Amino acid sequence: MGHDTAEWVFVGIVIAILFYVGVDSWIVQKAVEEIPADAETIKVTGQQWFWSFEHPDGTKEKITLHLQKGHAYKFEIYAKDVMHSFNIPDYVVFEDAVPGHVNHAWFSPEQTGEFPIQCREYCGIGHYQMRGTLVVEESKS
Repeated sequence: MGHDTAEWVFVGIVIAILFYVGVDSWIVQKAVEEIPADAETIKVTGQQWFWSFEHPDGTKEKITLHLQKGHAYKFEIYAKDVMHSFNIPDYVVFEDAVPGHVNHAWFSPEQTGEFPIQCREYCGIGHYQMRGTLVVEESKS
């Protein structure tokens, strides 16, 4: 009832593939989660039924967020009332906004234009109008 060589080769190949996929996934996850040191922090607050944004210099915006192309941004995402989900679909930014908790996300816009911001968590009767606009402009430098 022993195992022949072909079975051991097959087991070895499967283990090698699983190891490769695991290491590759770990590398990708580290790259995605590592926020660049020069990222500018934007405070994002969800409330019924709009988004507000605060830049490090104290500038505040409602509904529309203006950012510069090619610069990294870290979002600190809050909620004032109920759960919301901050979503910029064109940049695959998706993070929950939970009352009493701060979540983080980051990205670096690489093209100029206007992109939708939306809430992806049902947050009450006015949920359908909880939309915003991301405006990405050319860098000022």
